[in-house]
Amino acid sequence: MMKFKTMPGSKYEWNETKLHCGGEPIGTLLSEVQSGIQCLDEIKEIESGVFEWTRCITIPKGEPVRIEQLMMGFQTAYPTTYGMIPAVTYNGNEWGKGLEPKGFEKEGKAWVFAYHRTPIAGATYSEGTKWTVAFFGKQNEIGFSCSLLPEKASTAHHLIWPLQETPISYVGRDRYGDGYREQWIAEPELEYRLTAYLVIEPFTKSKAAWSKMLDTAWSLNFREQKAWHSPDKIWELGVQYVKDSLWAEDGLFRGFSIGLKWNGEMWAQRKTSRYKIGWTGQNISLANSLLYDYLINNDSSSLDKGIAALDTWAQYARLDNGLIRCHFDYLLSCAPDAREIQDACHLGAAAMNFFEAFELAERCGRAKPEYKEIAVGICDFAISCQSPEGKIGKAWSNRGISVDSEGTIGSSLIPPLIKAYKMTQENKYLEAAENGYTFYIQDLLKDGFTTAGALDTYCIDKESAIPLLKAGLALYEATNNAQYLQWAEHASWYLATWQWHQTVRYPEGSALHALAYDTFGGTSVSTQHHHIDPYALDYVLDWFKLGEITGDQTWIQRAKAAWVNGTIGVSDGTLEVSGKPRPAGSQDEGFFHTRWGMPFDVSEWLVAWPTAFRLETLRHTKDWSLWK
Repeated sequence: MMKFKTMPGSKYEWNETKLHCGGEPIGTLLSEVQSGIQCLDEIKEIESGVFEWTRCITIPKGEPVRIEQLMMGFQTAYPTTYGMIPAVTYNGNEWGKGLEPKGFEKEGKAWVFAYHRTPIAGATYSEGTKWTVAFFGKQNEIGFSCSLLPEKASTAHHLIWPLQETPISYVGRDRYGDGYREQWIAEPELEYRLTAYLVIEPFTKSKAAWSKMLDTAWSLNFREQKAWHSPDKIWELGVQYVKDSLWAEDGLFRGFSIGLKWNGEMWAQRKTSRYKIGWTGQNISLANSLLYDYLINNDSSSLDKGIAALDTWAQYARLDNGLIRCHFDYLLSCAPDAREIQDACHLGAAAMNFFEAFELAERCGRAKPEYKEIAVGICDFAISCQSPEGKIGKAWSNRGISVDSEGTIGSSLIPPLIKAYKMTQENKYLEAAENGYTFYIQDLLKDGFTTAGALDTYCIDKESAIPLLKAGLALYEATNNAQYLQWAEHASWYLATWQWHQTVRYPEGSALHALAYDTFGGTSVSTQHHHIDPYALDYVLDWFKLGEITGDQTWIQRAKAAWVNGTIGVSDGTLEVSGKPRPAGSQDEGFFHTRWGMPFDVSEWLVAWPTAFRLETLRHTKDWSLWK
C-alpha cells in the first residue's frame, strides 16, 4: 500500500507510482518486497522536489524472518547523459589507467556498493537533458547498498537490503575480492522503518544539479561538532611533531622527512622517497610554519630549523630553467637525471610557499630575496610552456621537456601565477592565470570530474579540483569578475561530492571503533583509493572564504566539519592505536571507512602533510577561535 502527499501548490504530481511535472513524465517508483512481509509505504514532498519515502515493515507473529532481498528505487523516464555515485564512480570512471570499478555493471550485472562506501548513504545521481534525479537512504542499524544502472531509454536507481557488494567487491588499489552479503534477521512483532530520499531538479546546467542532492543530505545530517584539540594545542602538537619527529639531517639535506612508519619496534622515518618539497612531504610549508612559530612564540630553534630547511632547497635544488627539484633524494643518491620529473602539484605548492617564505623571513629579520626569485622562476617556467589555449601541463624533465601534459592538476600552477601578479604587478602573470584557469575549469564543466591530482594514482580524484577553487577565488578578488566566483563555487560543489555527509558506525574490535572515528566532514581520495583522509584541510579556508563572499553558511559549516574531522587521531603523546603508542602531533594519513585496504582500520602511515595543512590553516587564520 502506497500513500502520496505533495506540498500545497507543488508543480509535481503522482499518478499511482509515476511522477509527472506539468504532464511530462519524470520517472517511476520501483519496489521489491519478498512474500510474507507486510509493509506500508508513504511518500511525501518535504520541500519542492524533495520526496521522503518511508517504508514500515511488520513481521507477523511466529519465527524470525531472514530478509533475502528488499529494494526501493526510481527509474527515470528518459536516458541519462551523466551518472554518478559520489566518490565511487563519475560517469563510469572511464578516464585513467587504473583498475578501479569501471562502467556501471560488471559481467552483465550492476555494480552494487555498500552505503558506507559513498559520502551520502547509498547515493546515486543521474541527469538527462531536462531532469536530474538523486536517490539516497537514511542510515540506521540496518545496512543497505546502492546501484545505478543507465540503459538506453532510462536509468534505474536502487537501494537494496540487506547490505551487500556484488558481483565482486573492490578491496584495494586495483584489487578485488569476492562479493559479500550481510544477514538481516527480522524479528516478529517489531516494526522496521526504512527511509529513502528522492531529489528532483530541472536540468539547467550540466554537472551542476547535484548541488541540490548535496544540500538536502547536508541539511538532513548536519550537526555541530567539537575538534579533538583546541587550535592552540593543535599548533603546539604540530610544531612538536615537525621538530622532534620529522626533522632530518642527511648529508646535504636539512629539512623534514615525509613521515613515520612502524619498523616492528618503534616509529621511524621512512627510508625511501623521503624528502619532498610539496604534496605529501610539504617541506616548504613546514619551514614556513616554523618561521611563524618564531614570530608568535619567539622560539629561536624554530627560526633556525625553518631557515635551514628553506636554504637547503634554495641552495641545492634550483635549476637554471626556473624549475626546482621536488624530490631531494635524487641529490643525495646521485640518481641519473633522466629518472627525475618535476610535477605541477609539487611546483605549485613550492612556488606559493616560497612567496610566503620571502615575506615571513623579512618579518623574522632575515632578508631572503632568493626565496621570491625561486617562486617567480617557477611562474616564468609555467608561462614558457603554456599553450595558446591555456594548457600548462602536468610534469617535466629537469631540462624542462614535457613528459606528461594531461590532467586537471596542471591548474596547480595557477594560484602562484596570481600571487606573482600581486607581488610584481606584471600583467603577464595575470593573463597566464586567466588563460590557464579558463582552460582547466572546462575539464570539470564538460566532464563532471577532475583528474590526476593524487600523484600515486592516475584517475579521477578530489585533489585536482582544489586549485580550481583556490584560483577561482583569487581571480575573483583580483579582477572582480563574477564568472570566476561562479566557477569557484562549481569546483566547490564537486569537492563536496567527496565529503562525508553521514556518520558510519563501526564494529567493536575495529580500529575505527576504538578511535571513535567519525566520518562526518571527512573526504575520500579518489575513485582508485577508497579511504578517507584529512586532505580537505588544504581548502577549509577557501570554503570559509566562499561562504563569506556568497553569504551561504553551508560552506562555512562544511569547512568547520572538515577541520574537526582533520583533528581526529592527532596524538597528544599518550594515544595508542592497535597497541602502538603514537608520537605527539602525529596522525594517520588514511582511515579505511569501508571494505577497502584493511576494512575499518587505519593506514599506520604517519605522513607529514596533515600536520603541514593544519599549521598552514592556523598561520593564515587571524582568529583561531574559528576552529574551536
